[in-house]
Amino acid sequence: MCFSEQKIKTIKILFRKATLVTFSLYVSTYLSAAFEHYPTNPAAVGSGLLNVNIYANAIGVFSDPASVTAFRKRNVAISSGKRFGLNLLRHHSTAIAQPFKKGFIAVGASFLGNKLYGETIWCLALGRKLSDKLNIGMGLMAYDLQIKNYGGASSLGVNIGWRLELNETLKWRGIWRNINGPTIGQSKDVIPQVIVSALVYNPTPKAKVVMEWEQDTLFESRLKFGGGFKLLPWVVIHTGHASSPDQTTAGVEIFYKHLNINYAVSSHSHLDLSHWFGVGLTIH
Repeated sequence: MCFSEQKIKTIKILFRKATLVTFSLYVSTYLSAAFEHYPTNPAAVGSGLLNVNIYANAIGVFSDPASVTAFRKRNVAISSGKRFGLNLLRHHSTAIAQPFKKGFIAVGASFLGNKLYGETIWCLALGRKLSDKLNIGMGLMAYDLQIKNYGGASSLGVNIGWRLELNETLKWRGIWRNINGPTIGQSKDVIPQVIVSALVYNPTPKAKVVMEWEQDTLFESRLKFGGGFKLLPWVVIHTGHASSPDQTTAGVEIFYKHLNINYAVSSHSHLDLSHWFGVGLTIH
C-alpha cells in the first residue's frame, strides 16, 4: 500500500499530537495539585527528599519552621532547579534566617512555573527555644497562583514544627504543613496538608542518618531514608531514597569560609531527573 507525501505528513502530525496528549496525561498522573511541590534546599533533597531541615539552610524554613531556631548567625540562601526535566516545574527560592531578640525569624520567597502558570509562596517563620531540649516554630505562608488568560487566586496557610532532643545522638523532628486546611480559587481546591515525623541520628560527629515518614492528605504515605557524611573538612556528600514513588537521591556540599555551595539530583521511576543548585552564606 502506497501513501502520498501529503498523507504521510498528515499521519506524522496526528502522531505527534497523539504523543503530546498521551505524554500530558501521563505526566499529570504523577504531578500533584497546586503548591504540592514545596521549596527545599539541595542538601535535604540529596539526603532523600527530606522535609526536615537538618543542615541549617535558610531555604529549609519553608517546610520546617522550627529549624529557624538552628541559626546562631544570619544565613542567606538561594536555590534553583528544574523538576523532572520539565520547564513548567522550574523553581527559584531565596530566604534569610537569623536570631531575633529572644527568638528567631526568617523570611523567604519562592516561585515555581513559567509565564503561563506560576506558583509563588511567601514565608514568614518564627521560632523559639522552650527549653534546652525542645524548640518550636511557626510559618505563615502566603500562596499566590497565576494562570495566563484565567487570572489568579491566593490563600494563607500555617505551618508548625517542633524539634526535640531525645539524647546526645538522637533527635525527633515534626512538621504539620497547612494545619489550617487552606483552599484556593473559586472551586475551593485544597492546598495539600502534610504531616511529617523524623528521627535524626548522629552516630559520629561526621555523619547524620535520617528516617522520615511523610503523610500527605492527597496521596499515600512516603518513607524516606538518607543522610550525609563529611568526607573532608570542606566536603559533605549526601544520599538517600524515598518510596511511593521510588526516588533515589544524591548530592554534594562544598564549604569555603562562610560560603557553601550545594548540588543535588533525584531520580523518578517514571519521569526524568530533577536537579537542584544552591548557595548559602553565613554572615558573622
